[in-house]
Amino acid sequence: MYENMTYERIQKRILNRVKAQFDKREGSIIFDATAPISFELAEAYIMAEVILKETFASTASRWGLELRAAEYNIYPEQATPAEVEGQFNKSIDIGTRFNSDKYNFVVTELIDDKQHTYKLQCETPGIGGNSCIGDITPITQIGGLEVAKITKLITPGEDEEDTEVFRERYIKALKSKAYGGNGDDYDEKVRKIHGVGGVKTYRCWNGGGTVKCVIIDTQYNSPDSEMIDEVQQELDPTQDGKGYGVAPIGHIVTVVGATQTPINITGTTTIDSGYTLNGLMTSIKEKVNEYLTDKRIEWSTQTDKQYITVRSAFILSKILDVKGVKDVDITFTGGATKIDLETDAIPVLGDITLKQEV
Repeated sequence: MYENMTYERIQKRILNRVKAQFDKREGSIIFDATAPISFELAEAYIMAEVILKETFASTASRWGLELRAAEYNIYPEQATPAEVEGQFNKSIDIGTRFNSDKYNFVVTELIDDKQHTYKLQCETPGIGGNSCIGDITPITQIGGLEVAKITKLITPGEDEEDTEVFRERYIKALKSKAYGGNGDDYDEKVRKIHGVGGVKTYRCWNGGGTVKCVIIDTQYNSPDSEMIDEVQQELDPTQDGKGYGVAPIGHIVTVVGATQTPINITGTTTIDSGYTLNGLMTSIKEKVNEYLTDKRIEWSTQTDKQYITVRSAFILSKILDVKGVKDVDITFTGGATKIDLETDAIPVLGDITLKQEV
């Protein structure tokens, strides 16, 4: 708005107001006297532009956006720690700490006393703890301990909410009509639960008063059974309509994970000289996974009426991006070039069968 109010323009306007009979050339007393105030006014216009942008949610910095959103009791999601399952050869005390490279974990809960499996929580919030699968080391000595390892991720850790994601959520909240257990209300409340990356809410799916929430985790995969149970406990632990959880009285909520649909690919490919198909398969799978991950992210933004469509043309394009792949022709199982998934299904990589053409 004030981008034209530069130092030169402001000084020129000031000098134009000085009568012509006076010397206004550069180096004159009048010119030198107006230069400092012109500079200060230019700075003031810059600050006015900044202040103006801070008043609108669409252009505010994170600082201004947080102040604006706080007026509606909306705050950025803070970083959360990863929760994992640990396997041991003996009983472990709650509160025992273990190390995995750069991250420390603390035992928080017993899962199975016969199998000696426990839930551990990363002491560092964020996504860093999500990849700590494998052997872990006790921080203090534990007698008789021979096996200590993290076997799987239960609830993914999350980094602090990105500014643009927070902005989009704030604007969406202003436009939504979340109230008393309607679809928007469930969408907002479920997404706030630690580890949930997306949800589709099906109302009256099994008769009046029944609600089904289909969720994915923050890594856009179908969640672990332990995470599903945690979300169930948060929403409706008794499933009797008495409102002991977040769900309103009269609602019986069922939480399930999104169904994983394997995408099986067959086709032929031509490889550049100096490369082999076996040597390129890892890169090919990574490229296909990039596309399927994008589709799962798309799922997290959809309504319960929408579904994912996987197209072979986009996967073909991804494979052609792999250095060493000269040409490729692919289809899905049965020769299909397009797969329409169910509304509660997400695509995952199945088998890739490629034959190399000479």
